[in-house]
Amino acid sequence: MALVGLLVLIVAYVIVRSFVLNDQVHPLTTGEALDRYREHSTTTTAAPGLPTTSSTEPVVVPMHLTLPATGVYLYGTQGGESIDAVGGSAHRYPDETTITVTVQGCGVELQWDVLKERHERWVLCLGEEGVYVRPDGGQSFHEFFGQTQTEDITCDHPVLLVPADGAPRPKDALTCLLGSASWNPSWEVLERTTVQAAGVAIEVQHVRMTVDDNDQYFERITLDWYLDEHGLPVKMQQSKDSLSDTSFGDVRYTERYVAVLESLAPLR
Repeated sequence: MALVGLLVLIVAYVIVRSFVLNDQVHPLTTGEALDRYREHSTTTTAAPGLPTTSSTEPVVVPMHLTLPATGVYLYGTQGGESIDAVGGSAHRYPDETTITVTVQGCGVELQWDVLKERHERWVLCLGEEGVYVRPDGGQSFHEFFGQTQTEDITCDHPVLLVPADGAPRPKDALTCLLGSASWNPSWEVLERTTVQAAGVAIEVQHVRMTVDDNDQYFERITLDWYLDEHGLPVKMQQSKDSLSDTSFGDVRYTERYVAVLESLAPLR
């Protein structure tokens, strides 16, 4: 009877894992990214403008500064994400992912589609000092076991990513909301260097975002972006560990990835 009971539990667990808590993932193909970009392009006619500021003075943008050209960019990608809930699950990222650049508000929106179940979104604008990431308009999206988590990102001020003068900047601490939760990343403009990508050496601006929250529900992130003169990522590298209070109980999440630009010209 004990053996029969154990077999029933095992069968029940397999059924729940396979059918109730199905955790299949799907890459977003280049064709699908292109279709979405083309659909967006036919309905958007506004040109990128200047960021709004609290000052009544007009923002003067150096004439040589431009934002990334719109289109779909391809990235060779390695890495994945995992959680330890319900027996655990891991998503291996596909060998190729896309960033889609479209006109949005004061500048352009970039959406990195890792999977149909995982994307990141942010908006770049031009200011008098260089290329900024807008304080709103960001988003992080995950799906595990059919449960989606869409977290909009809103911060108290924009972040300079690519200074026009090329000089490093000290750490800039932000006060943000990630969804409805308090979130406090810091950004730092580091050195200018070169990265091998798309078969050539590309001059880039190295910037780093860190989160170092060590309370009960901790979050530790190190994100390195290597951006070209327009703010387009040439290389992205992240390490993240966090513990969250969820409907599944305490869940540990980890993510490691490296993504490198494969072509300088976007697909359209």
